[in-house]
Amino acid sequence: MKKLIFVSLLSIILLSACSDNVLSKKYLNIAHRGASGSAPEHTFTAYDKAITQKADYIELDLQMTKDNKLIAMHDKEVNRTTNGNGLVNDLSLSEIKALDAGSHFDSKFKHELVPELSEILKEYKDKTNFYIETKHPDIYPFMDEILMKDLESEHLLSDKNLKKGKVIIQSFSEMSLQNIHNLNEDIPLIKLIDDKDISNLTNAELERLANFAYGIGVNQKAVTKNIVKRAHNNGLKVHVFTLNNKNEALKMKKMGVDGGFNNNP
Repeated sequence: MKKLIFVSLLSIILLSACSDNVLSKKYLNIAHRGASGSAPEHTFTAYDKAITQKADYIELDLQMTKDNKLIAMHDKEVNRTTNGNGLVNDLSLSEIKALDAGSHFDSKFKHELVPELSEILKEYKDKTNFYIETKHPDIYPFMDEILMKDLESEHLLSDKNLKKGKVIIQSFSEMSLQNIHNLNEDIPLIKLIDDKDISNLTNAELERLANFAYGIGVNQKAVTKNIVKRAHNNGLKVHVFTLNNKNEALKMKKMGVDGGFNNNP
C-alpha cells in the first residue's frame, strides 16, 4: 500500500511539473498579433484581450527603429497600422511613439500606441508567453542580439523560464534562426516555410531543419496530413497560420498540427 501511495504521489508531482510547461500541451492557441480580429494588432488592448481569451502565446512581430529599438509591428512601414508614413528604420522610437496605432481599426482605439518590445516583456512576462518573429535581417543586422538582450533583461531566458516554454522564436530567415541558436541553443525555434518552398520539404530537408529547429510554421492552406506526419517523424512540431475561427482550428487539430495562429484566439 505504501508503495502504491508513493507511486501515486510521484505521478501527481510529475504531471504537475509537465503541466507547468506550455509546450507539453497537445495544441497551442497562439494569438496572431494579439487578438487582432477584434482589436488593433500589436497593441496592449489586443494583447490584453488575447490573455482574457486564454491564448497560450501572444505573437510579436519585430521591426527596428532608426535608434535601434525593437517595436512590435508586422510591416516594415508604419503606413497601414498608424496615422504616419515611412519606413520604421527611418523613424526614431519617439517619433513612432507619437503615432496613433488604433484608429485604423476603429476610432474608439485612437489612443493606442505602438509598443516597444521591452515594454511588452515587462508588462506581460508574468501573464502570458511570447511567440516572437524576427523580420528582415537584411535591413536589421543587429536585431537578434538586441532581442536576446531584451529577453535576458527580463530573465526570460533563464533555465526555469525556457523549461516552461515562455519564449518561442520564429522566422522565415534561417540566418536569423541559426544566429539565435548559436547564442542560445535552448530556445525553441520555428522555421517559417514560404508557400513556394513547400515542395522542398523532403524528408532530408526536414531532418536537416531538426538539427536546430523545434518545428516548422506552415500556411494552413498549404499544410497536409503528409507534411504533418513527416515533420513529426523527424521530431518537428507543426504550427499553422493564420486561422480565424474555431472551425478552422478544429480542422487543423484533426490534421494533427501542434498549434495555430488565430486572429480570434
